Amino acid sequence: MSNKEKRAALIAQANQLVNKPGVFTKEDRAKFESLMSLADALNVETEPSVEQRNAEDRQAFLNYMKGEKRTYTPMSDGAEGAFIVPQQFYKNLLTGIAQYTELMDEANVNLITSEKGGAIRLPQIDLSTISSNIVADNVDAPPILNPQFSSLLLNAFTYRTNPVVAQLNLETDSFEAITDILTKAFSVGLARGIGADLVNGVGATGPQGVLTAAANSGVTSAVNTGFSASELEQIYFSVNRAYRVSPKCAWLMHDTTYKQIRGLVDTANARPLLDIVDDKELLFGKRILISPDMPTAGGSKTLCFGDFGQYQVRVIKNGATVLRKSEAIGFVEKYAALYIGFLRVDAALNAPNGAKPVVYGTLHV
Repeated sequence: MSNKEKRAALIAQANQLVNKPGVFTKEDRAKFESLMSLADALNVETEPSVEQRNAEDRQAFLNYMKGEKRTYTPMSDGAEGAFIVPQQFYKNLLTGIAQYTELMDEANVNLITSEKGGAIRLPQIDLSTISSNIVADNVDAPPILNPQFSSLLLNAFTYRTNPVVAQLNLETDSFEAITDILTKAFSVGLARGIGADLVNGVGATGPQGVLTAAANSGVTSAVNTGFSASELEQIYFSVNRAYRVSPKCAWLMHDTTYKQIRGLVDTANARPLLDIVDDKELLFGKRILISPDMPTAGGSKTLCFGDFGQYQVRVIKNGATVLRKSEAIGFVEKYAALYIGFLRVDAALNAPNGAKPVVYGTLHV
């Protein structure tokens, strides 16, 4: 007999005592308490079933979207109905953003996650000039002039998506559907705004874009249709090897520019310079990151190359919030609510004292 069956039998005996005719004596009470104690001892906690967990998750999400505070912290006292998203929603959100803009992928940049949004300073040092020399024993060697540490300031700029309209029925009738919709919508919406600034941002009123921070490689293509193999080689070697050997050293370009490079052929104009079967999106052995925000017009900085591990992208974990407005005029009458996603981000390139961890190449006008 299982513990569950034993417990049921003990509870049945206790019920018989309570419901028997006549007076409920002290002896009956003592026996009743003894039976219930034995039953409680057999009440072993078991792992909840998949159905129970799904039901709990579903109810937790519904409570969250209805504006119940639970354990989440409000974004601010003045933003009623805005709440920090659950951990898994936050992870899925960042994963979706990284799929759209590769400069938000921790595999490509130095992604810094902060709990709070106060300004932080990161130490900087130029890896291209630091050196060393031999020091003899018992010799008072003169000091060596080496690069000095400086600091990089990172803030946290708030990005807001356009409102997403959803019927309130989705909250009760289709738990998975509404989370999928919100995650995809917010990921794409945030990625478009953030991704554009991570490439072209000026750095004063928002993130410092890669193109704003990158140094000039000194290479301008001879024609306005694209770069030649020798020009790409010049750009490659314009970056100090200390940065080229980094695991996050890569190229950054628009898909149109990548297509042009894929079409390069040898001097006999017969064979492609890149492996057309299994190139793995590599150029000079370095990964090619594709950004829809990189320019392609003549006279623009159409590609970048260097150590993107020196590109510091800061994300505020508690800045990932969802605002639900269920009484918006024009929507409440239709039993619909507005959902707005928020994320706080900043970025800057670690390039102290004129260092060139990332350079750009210019397309001829």
